[in-house]
Amino acid sequence: MGTNPDIVSEHDLLNEDEEHIGTRPPVFLFPTGRGNRGKTFFTRWVVEDARNMGREVIVADGDCTNQTLSAYFPDASSPSSADQVTVTKWFEELIEAQIKSRKSLIVDFGAGDRTLKHAAHDLSLDTFLSHHGIRPVVIHFVGPDPDDLASLHSFETGNLFAPAATIIVYNQFAIPPHVPPSAAFANSVAKSTVIQQILDRDGEIVVMPILGCAHEIERRRLGFIEAAEGQTKGDLPSLGLIDRQRVRLWQAEMKSRFSNVASWLP
Repeated sequence: MGTNPDIVSEHDLLNEDEEHIGTRPPVFLFPTGRGNRGKTFFTRWVVEDARNMGREVIVADGDCTNQTLSAYFPDASSPSSADQVTVTKWFEELIEAQIKSRKSLIVDFGAGDRTLKHAAHDLSLDTFLSHHGIRPVVIHFVGPDPDDLASLHSFETGNLFAPAATIIVYNQFAIPPHVPPSAAFANSVAKSTVIQQILDRDGEIVVMPILGCAHEIERRRLGFIEAAEGQTKGDLPSLGLIDRQRVRLWQAEMKSRFSNVASWLP
């Protein structure tokens, strides 16, 4: 039986020549986790970084109660209402648009939203995306609270949405200041069979650094590049020279810490 040349396996996607950016497959990136674990903050960084490097990314803000991404990216797509039928139709149209446009897509739903889980169950979503030349990537954002691992279990159980490109992000912001990151996360790593399952299929763990002046950037609704360059919005003054340096160092540290999974990002 012949092989359909239009069908691309996830294994093929993960083993392409990543040195050539033009051949990197478009990415379907799905960040997930409880509230205040850093997924929207990361999303802002990864979209801004990709676009600054000339890579096109479709931004989808599916959080119907708190559309933070839309405040930073005016072109972000959002559902017209919180009705589940409307949200599901919007999500499916996004996927079709991505397949046709060959652009990367990042979808940020509110904590607890089940739209992707339903699609993953109904469509075998990771296989479907891979077959259309899209690399599925899921990023789980967790803190030291063992309850944070519940989301991982829900995606990993029965391989609901468990692509080869799976990243676990420990957010230092969620750790009490007096506790070292290695100690805060040691028990969850050592005792979690689901984390070991992800690592056994070559998933990755990344510790996301803290940006000390993040609240000042958010007050101004600035992008990170804007903040580092001394821009501002409204009546607030621009960041001081020291905080601008903090932003630049944080940006460099983010690039470094995510370097092992750079080919999995938009």
